[in-house]
Amino acid sequence: MREHPHPHHPRVPAGEAVTTTATTTPTTGLATDHGLRRHPAPAPGCTVCALLIEWFGHYAGTGPRHDASAAVDCAVEIRNHPHDPPKMTLKRHAPPPPR
Repeated sequence: MREHPHPHHPRVPAGEAVTTTATTTPTTGLATDHGLRRHPAPAPGCTVCALLIEWFGHYAGTGPRHDASAAVDCAVEIRNHPHDPPKMTLKRHAPPPPR
């Protein structure tokens, strides 16, 4: 078996098996923070920040619900408090509970 970077490459003879390997590097925390910042803290008594911290936890988790970009958006919005006007809109309800 011959290894080749792309299975439909014109230099691979028809009928020959092709092996491709994909590797991923596990990461912790948010990629854009590089582990240098603590998790955002909501402003006391702010309903918007309280919801944002829930969404941050939802998006920063692992599994199919993980969305680092959305988690960073929430963190930035919390850190930019007070909001006038907010840079992002929130869904009306809190995120669904983890399964």
